[in-house]
Amino acid sequence: MKSSIPLILLMLMLMSFSALSQPKSKAVWLDTDPSVQMGGQEVDDGVALIQAFHSPELAIRGVSVVFGNAPFEIAWPMGQQIVRRFGPKDLGVYPGAANANQLGEETEAVRAMAAALRKEKLIIFALGPVTNVASLLKLHPELHRNIIEIIAVAGRRPNQHFVVKPDQKAPFRDFNFELDALGFQVLLESSVPIVLAPWEVSSKVWLREAELQRWANGNEATKFLHAPATDWLKKWQRDIGVDGFNPFDTLAIGYVTSPRLITSEVLPAIIQTLPDDVNTKPLANSKLPEKPYLLVGKTIRSKKRVRYCYNAAPGFVTDLMKRLLKK
Repeated sequence: MKSSIPLILLMLMLMSFSALSQPKSKAVWLDTDPSVQMGGQEVDDGVALIQAFHSPELAIRGVSVVFGNAPFEIAWPMGQQIVRRFGPKDLGVYPGAANANQLGEETEAVRAMAAALRKEKLIIFALGPVTNVASLLKLHPELHRNIIEIIAVAGRRPNQHFVVKPDQKAPFRDFNFELDALGFQVLLESSVPIVLAPWEVSSKVWLREAELQRWANGNEATKFLHAPATDWLKKWQRDIGVDGFNPFDTLAIGYVTSPRLITSEVLPAIIQTLPDDVNTKPLANSKLPEKPYLLVGKTIRSKKRVRYCYNAAPGFVTDLMKRLLKK
């Protein structure tokens, strides 16, 4: 017995060291607009959800669904399906805004986020239009201090156009922002720290046919993603003439799970109305159409500061694939 005591103590010490060396999972909430379906629909929200579900760095407290990539009547059942098939057991999924006119409305999603924030501090991922998250900020200002940060997929530098090649017919829209610019204004006017994972950082990451083929031979989640993602890839090949696509929302998740792979800086931010870079045809009164822009940069004159992600290391795809294909 005496000779076994040092061994027992050594084992306890090793167990304690192992526990201390394991990074603590961060409590997060996912607000998303999934449209994982055939017909050339964006699949990045679905990919980001599976990425998050397979990331031990995240302790997911809930998922809320918002309109965006798909009409809400499609996004809501799709969100439920993904969470219930592939998410952690008993993870709650809650319906939110069906359009930007519901900004400031107490939806089930807003109530669920508020209840979670009363229990603990959270990071909130805003992977679609920010209507749900902005409504939370408007209706529950007492909870601002419990939001560690909001990570949103939006924003650009001044004079930056979202094109992947010089001859692209029309730039991409800053989709999430443009669907609810007023909601983003709520975020900028709040005291909550804001992180932007915009087009610029996602444009550095490409998924191609080789990666998607691995999904076809992977787990049930990647098999579920494979056909819609292949359809999305074909749309990029046909419409833009490139051999891959940018998995936009996965960079927001990666900012928390794999911070060593994301480069960012703190910069001034503002919303400004300027000529539309997508719809350039003059209006009936001969004026050029305008739209709001969420602009970030050193030359911006604004007291509001955000953290702007602008580069992803070459290892990001490897990291993403490892998480997606996790058994």
